[in-house]
Amino acid sequence: MSFSQEVKNELTRVMPDKMCCQKAELAAFLAAAATIRKEKEEVFLRIETESASSARKVFLLIKRTSPWQPAVRMENKKRFNKERIYVVNVPLKTPEDYAFLNAFWPLDSRGEIKGRKVIKEMVSRNCCRRSYMRGIFLSRGFISRPEEQYHLEITLPEEGMAGEVQKILQKLGLEAKKVERKNMPVLYIKDSEKIGDFLRIIGASKALLHYENVRIIKSMRNDINRQVNCETANLTKTIDASMRQIELLERLKKEKGFNILSPPLRELALLRLEYPDLSLKELGEMLDPPLSKSGVAYRMRKLEKTAEDLLHEL
Repeated sequence: MSFSQEVKNELTRVMPDKMCCQKAELAAFLAAAATIRKEKEEVFLRIETESASSARKVFLLIKRTSPWQPAVRMENKKRFNKERIYVVNVPLKTPEDYAFLNAFWPLDSRGEIKGRKVIKEMVSRNCCRRSYMRGIFLSRGFISRPEEQYHLEITLPEEGMAGEVQKILQKLGLEAKKVERKNMPVLYIKDSEKIGDFLRIIGASKALLHYENVRIIKSMRNDINRQVNCETANLTKTIDASMRQIELLERLKKEKGFNILSPPLRELALLRLEYPDLSLKELGEMLDPPLSKSGVAYRMRKLEKTAEDLLHEL
């Protein structure tokens, strides 16, 4: 099972306590996934979903917030690379049914959809915005497994609705970017911390715990890799410098001898040849009197310059 499906399965078990939040979550499902169908002169509100748990939640939300009598059935249909989908059907028979629907989903005088919009009254409170985004993610969301990459996206049916959902996320403290894919607007978040905030906002506590554990482990691994790379680079730099110094000093010793050097430079030259693997700090501790790393570095630069000048005279 994908991480995205694990998150959705957890969210289907989250039922808001407040009626306003239940209506907000139902409104999200209707705006994102519902259609109106006519079958044998009967009109139905139809909500399709790819999972049985999501269909069950839509069914419960309808039962708790509306006078409708929903029914759930399974159909075989190619969608989302799956042959099986679940459909929640609500018969629309009376003017009261249409009036109640209009509060969630604006209809024109013929009972047709005006457009998929966010009903502002449904998301006026912060708790309702959280519930609305939970419904949107359940019907249209995807999140990648954090072990692989940090990516969350929501594919929406219309450009206008995408902009409105983007504003809801902004009010919840989240910035989502927008692109178009296959003529449909897609909101996405790639920032790992913001994705964690999104999971917390919509109530996916168990998924958030797993997500944060993975994020911490990846962060520690990256820190260790950076430290190892840094130490490796420093070690390589030290070895290269030591080899260059030894080659230069051996030439000087063979062609000029070290007696030509001043006592401090001669002492450092002899130590470098005797201990080629030591760092500048370690060489400094062996000098008499001892020198700091910066002091040894200064003296080594002076030694290299003097050696190069002397060899250049040949």
